Amino acid sequence: MKILGIGFLSESSVCLIENGKIKYAISQERINRVKNWWGNPYKAVDFVLKETNNKLRDIDIIATHGLSSIIKDVPNKKYFADKIAEVNKSFLPKNKKKNQVKFLIERQNHELKANNRVMRNVIALRKRYNKIEVHDHHKSHAASAYFFSGWSKCYSLTIDGWGDNSSSKLYKIANGKFTQITSTSTIDSLGYFYGSITKLLGFKPHRHEGKILGLSAHGNPNNAYKIISKMISYDKNNKTFKGNFEKGYYLAKYQNPNISFLKKKFSREDIAAAAQKRTEEVILEFIKDNVPYNSRLALAGGVFSNVKINQKISELKNIREIYVFPNMGDGGLSVGSAMLSYNNKKKFRPQVLKDMYLGPRFSNKDILKILKKSRVTYFKKSNPSKFIADKLNKGFVVACFQGRMEFGPRSLGNRSILVNAKKKNINDWLNKKLKRTEFMPFAPITLDKYAKKMYKSLDNKKKASKFMTVTLNCTNKALNLSPAAVHIDKTARPQIIKKSDNLKIYNILYEYFKISKIPNLINTSFNVHEEPIVCNPVDAIKAFKESRLDFLYIGDYIVEKNDRKIR
Repeated sequence: MKILGIGFLSESSVCLIENGKIKYAISQERINRVKNWWGNPYKAVDFVLKETNNKLRDIDIIATHGLSSIIKDVPNKKYFADKIAEVNKSFLPKNKKKNQVKFLIERQNHELKANNRVMRNVIALRKRYNKIEVHDHHKSHAASAYFFSGWSKCYSLTIDGWGDNSSSKLYKIANGKFTQITSTSTIDSLGYFYGSITKLLGFKPHRHEGKILGLSAHGNPNNAYKIISKMISYDKNNKTFKGNFEKGYYLAKYQNPNISFLKKKFSREDIAAAAQKRTEEVILEFIKDNVPYNSRLALAGGVFSNVKINQKISELKNIREIYVFPNMGDGGLSVGSAMLSYNNKKKFRPQVLKDMYLGPRFSNKDILKILKKSRVTYFKKSNPSKFIADKLNKGFVVACFQGRMEFGPRSLGNRSILVNAKKKNINDWLNKKLKRTEFMPFAPITLDKYAKKMYKSLDNKKKASKFMTVTLNCTNKALNLSPAAVHIDKTARPQIIKKSDNLKIYNILYEYFKISKIPNLINTSFNVHEEPIVCNPVDAIKAFKESRLDFLYIGDYIVEKNDRKIR
């Protein structure tokens, strides 16, 4: 059975599921080169069909999300009325009450329009393709995590900005049967809360939330906490997250005038730290109250791109183990939707996801053709791994373009930039070279054999650390050997790699270890600033030139900067 999954929200994507396995997956942004592109990804559909030698007639089912488009009473008018009543009963000044009520009325209308946009997307898909099945947004998120966790029974928590009249859901799942436990409305959104802090500090919501996480480690969370903590909470009575409109600060939108004064009162580092602390608190409180002792927890939704939150969850006494679907944001909805359709027909048994190398690959013949046109200096080596390891040990920067492109926000070796992590100041000049924010940490790639010497409490995070979806506390040895890969809070977000995961990248890391006795390298995404990760050889050579990197390992070839002969 072949199922095509389609996601049409931010980072719209397409996947092909064949007999329960992900055969191919790609986000349209990698094709059209528009970061976070959203809409019906027709180009990606055609791309996947062509790459997999399929015709549309070969597809049994096309699955997507957007169940609210066919449900009445969305948004929930009673819920908005209750929120308005809560504001009116509060002790807020009259003008503040008026503004909060005005927003809630506007937000109800906005959600109606947003749902109509979802409906138009689904209708357009139905017109273009037949055999369409539509699933709930958050159930699709949960399915992506559950079906590839390898666990037949677990809980699954989803948290994001909004989707199908919810911003979060908790499910108990056993043998493919989903039982919904709780649902948080879109206007009580932790995603909107964190996004509003992102916007307040001058970054782009829905894109730069990771920068707030990076910045938060540099601040004191207690300075701005008294105000920021009033914005969101855990509602124990209703077992949901809660946006506290009645306290006068929270709004379910990114551009929030209620908190603009914070920038004058506190540093951006302290604001970020307080926001991170409060988000962690309410999520942990929710999990402690709603997930039983010794449970496995599968996570998906954009908020779980926050790797520090994932670490905090894994450290809870009631959590036995966590798994985060590697494409945890809306880009993963195509996979979750497709798996729900497959499970409805075939009763799929959860499997461990082997890797995320699910996109296009290019032959050496294709690569050579592009190299000849690109006016670059290139050559082959009989032992490229050893050559590259030597250059990395000497401090050169190497981009890798190998095998199939990764699906999701993390580069996992095949579309990566590698550099040694020996000196802390490497971060400064690498950020400048790549035009990235100075306070952002770089993540390490680590040989599996030596992971326990580098990181603490690894056992219940093994699934997550394979895909760079959780931070770990670093050992003193990691701090001494690889200070550039350790953040200011003494954590790192590693990709722990085995030989069977990615042979070419493993060999580079192993050869580097033989020279340096260090099992870590910095691994960051191969892309030009604010562009998607490179997809094809043309993208790779363009990014290599623009970023002025030292070497590019592409297929069997090594490209070096034209102004430096360092072979």
